[in-house]
Amino acid sequence: MPPARRAVLGAGLAAPLLGTPALTACGGRSWDDLPDARLTIATGNPGGVFHRYGEALAEVFAERLGLGVRTRGTNASIDNVREVSQRVSDIGFTLADVAADARRGRGEFREPVDIVAMARAYDSFVHLVVRADSGIRSLEDLRGRRVSLGATGSGTRGIAWRVVRAAGLADEDIEQIAETLQESADAIAQDTLDAFFFVSGLPNTAVLRLSEQVPIRLVPLGTMAPRLARDHGAEFSRSSIPASTYGLERAVDTVSVQNHVLVRPDLDDDLVYALTRVMFEEQPAIEELAPGLRQPNVGTAIYTSPLPLHPGALRYYREQR
Repeated sequence: MPPARRAVLGAGLAAPLLGTPALTACGGRSWDDLPDARLTIATGNPGGVFHRYGEALAEVFAERLGLGVRTRGTNASIDNVREVSQRVSDIGFTLADVAADARRGRGEFREPVDIVAMARAYDSFVHLVVRADSGIRSLEDLRGRRVSLGATGSGTRGIAWRVVRAAGLADEDIEQIAETLQESADAIAQDTLDAFFFVSGLPNTAVLRLSEQVPIRLVPLGTMAPRLARDHGAEFSRSSIPASTYGLERAVDTVSVQNHVLVRPDLDDDLVYALTRVMFEEQPAIEELAPGLRQPNVGTAIYTSPLPLHPGALRYYREQR
């Protein structure tokens, strides 16, 4: 085990081993003894991975734990952080750079926000989508173009601006459009928009469906990764979107950013322990509901810095040593 992981998991005593999986939660409480909770999961845009994952988790949590669970569609990261911190929703998904901004009181957040994590999830990839016959082949080519930077309240919008400015473009250099993912995809299909940004896990359903309507390309962004990491944090790294994801001619060099599953810090420890356990133990059921979605890995799920882990989630991870 890496030293950093031992340090995170080693604080305090490990919890006892599990009893009968279907009946007993850690510490002797059965699933039937969990608080009679009704949970709300803040997800994201229809067609995005946050939305698909949230819908699948809601169904599995409800079936496995006998809880009332509903989802709320949002514009994703910034909205979700606000919803969880304000107790409008109990669970949510966010890009790690938004979480870092919220925790530190910067960017869209004027003061630090009280949020904690249940897990680090899959990574998201920055998509800059254009039609295949477009003359846009680099960020510089966005000058004078109609570009959707993502909906207000979305993590996509914040990252899109960071990418654009890292490339040396100013606000007035592009015609800015604020549209949802589906609105942007529809506009590309109708040839009324030149390009759109979206930050998502793979594959993104809306982008995949768009690729089946009209030929598309993804503009390479990977050279922006070092500057983004230097200016905004280690949450950013250089990555690649495989060609097979959207039927492209070749893999696309781009930027990726970590994601976190948020949870209200005041939720019952045993409830969060149970939610965390189900999130990992029921991954085959989640795969059936959301095929192809990359799910959290228990070996890396604890790496949620700068967000602390909820005590209930941490208890589960200690058992996995």
